[in-house]
Amino acid sequence: MKYLKTLLLGLFTLLTHLCFNQVNAPKPQNQENMGQLRVYLDCNYCDHGFIKQNMKNVTFVRDAKQADVHILFISQNTGGGGTAEKIQFIGLGIYKKLSDILPYTTNANMADIEKRDLRMKILELGLMRFRLEAGQMNEINLSINAKETEGPIEIIDPWNSWVFSMNANGWFSGEETSKTFNYSGGAAARRITEESKSMVSGGFKRDQTNYDYDGVKTQSKKKSSWASAQQVFSMNDHWSYGFFGSAGNSLFSNYNLYLSGKTGIEFDFFKYSESFNKQAIIAYNIGARYNDYYDTTVFNQLSENLAFHEVTIGGKVKQNWGNLSSTITYQNYLHDFNLNSVSLWMNVKVRLFKGFSWRLNGSFNIRQNQVNIARQNASIEDVLLQQQELGSNYSYWMNTGINYSFGSMYNSVVNPRFNI
Repeated sequence: MKYLKTLLLGLFTLLTHLCFNQVNAPKPQNQENMGQLRVYLDCNYCDHGFIKQNMKNVTFVRDAKQADVHILFISQNTGGGGTAEKIQFIGLGIYKKLSDILPYTTNANMADIEKRDLRMKILELGLMRFRLEAGQMNEINLSINAKETEGPIEIIDPWNSWVFSMNANGWFSGEETSKTFNYSGGAAARRITEESKSMVSGGFKRDQTNYDYDGVKTQSKKKSSWASAQQVFSMNDHWSYGFFGSAGNSLFSNYNLYLSGKTGIEFDFFKYSESFNKQAIIAYNIGARYNDYYDTTVFNQLSENLAFHEVTIGGKVKQNWGNLSSTITYQNYLHDFNLNSVSLWMNVKVRLFKGFSWRLNGSFNIRQNQVNIARQNASIEDVLLQQQELGSNYSYWMNTGINYSFGSMYNSVVNPRFNI
């Protein structure tokens, strides 16, 4: 036993010595690493494996602080169903003066491989200045395709910027004691230009579960449908106004029919053209609502007309340290200010230090305006099967987590074996 302890202690000392020597070992300065750029790729929708396989003479690192250039991808949806994207090339250290931004767009008809190839092309174009600074001129081959044009090309759009979409979904499952099926569908149309935004959408959903346990049969059923429309107009770089409407029904929420309309105005402290990176808005809406209920409510109403107003404050920012977006909305009915609600939503992701990041997503709602709650008490079956909305002064959900990685910073090898 004494010799075994001595052997184990010796092995532990040896492993510790080797690990610390590897961690503190200086970066090799052989010919293979000379002139290579250290790149930190910051993109949650890119094909990282494809980029690493095809981008030559760069070393991909896992921490922005170890990079020569931090490449940050930012995207927004476009009116045509594609995306408007920007790639920020953030130079670090001796490359700080080379920071740049390259914009490009994709469309709804592009296949994933086409989008991937386009991003790769823009990446290579953006890195060109960094490559020249790093002394890679001899490794660069340049080719430009000449295209002759006679004046500006006029684009004729037979759809006048309108984009339409439809969807249908079904889901089924079962076992000996229960069977569940649901189906849903919807349609939408939108037209988005610099001056205005028009959107119309609608859909339905049906859920049903049949239980058969020990001779007792129970059924849970939910159904709902909805429709919405909005028309928004741009006033200038900071102001916009709009009109909004919605209608629908929900067995769960006791709405046989609801109709709602409102108008509002919004101010963005930053220019709308900067919305890729940052927004800080305040919006005010005022409107009216008609509710027709399945069952008499706790306020002894089978139908009613209500006026309301609401204020929303929100913002978002996306930088190389992470991203943050949040909104808070206050609403109340005008005939009784005690019938109000406050809703907070937040999404945060922060890189705190080398290899360590923290994220938080969640919402918190204070609700004093549930005018739709049925007066008749819900049965225990309704509660357990969640077939009826219950009165509650608040609701919340939250998701948080941390991520920490360490080890080799310079391994850019991609091995796809057994990876399908």
